[in-house]
Amino acid sequence: MDYVSIKAAQASAGLALVVNAGVPGPWSESAKALFRHHQIPFLAVPQIPAAANDALVEWTGHRNAPIAVYPGEVPMTRALELLQLAERLGSGPSLLPQARSSRIQVTGWIQEIAGEAGFGWCARHLIFETWARQMNPEVRAANPMFSAYGYDERRQESMLEGAQSFLRDLAKALKASPTGYLIGDQLTAADLYWAYFSNLLAPLPGEVNPMQAASRVAYEIPGQLLGGYDPILLAHRDFMFKTHLQQPLDF
Repeated sequence: MDYVSIKAAQASAGLALVVNAGVPGPWSESAKALFRHHQIPFLAVPQIPAAANDALVEWTGHRNAPIAVYPGEVPMTRALELLQLAERLGSGPSLLPQARSSRIQVTGWIQEIAGEAGFGWCARHLIFETWARQMNPEVRAANPMFSAYGYDERRQESMLEGAQSFLRDLAKALKASPTGYLIGDQLTAADLYWAYFSNLLAPLPGEVNPMQAASRVAYEIPGQLLGGYDPILLAHRDFMFKTHLQQPLDF
């Protein structure tokens, strides 16, 4: 990924997108895919995972990624905000169905995948729990991600159950679809988000997802704890990448 400095992004008249640098964070990868789908050029600004990112906070008010910064508008961080921005600025087929009932399904699935207490949050907590057992308290206290993302060892069981329940429901919905898409007969943002977040269940192979070995080990943790999930979950992901999504990942 070609990155620019914050100073260069601030001087730009176009879209700047702050994304995780060096790791395929699913929130960031999904955001990039939204804007690429709608043919919206953006300047990529690096966010360093597990770092303070003080300059980002000073610029945007946020430490994490993704952050979309568009001239004249407040920085945007949430999945549905980013989706609406891409739909508004871009061209090409919409990632939201015209029918309201179908749009509700798409946005609901995105919330369940990427929103607070959704699959991504649960999977991240499972990773943190494994890390926490391997770290001494001082090292853990120095890592801002544990506090920023609300890690609490007492929530491990509920996070595991939440992820398992989500996977069962998603598999059921995919099996009920005659088209291979989650909703309707064409790509929606829900398909896109699951394709990238599925890396927290089983990372894509190295030729598609050239992540560092240590990151791959971390991303494999949720799948090891959530074994026995339906193969259709990854079959859907593979269909999306074969048919619609850019590969290899670039981060």
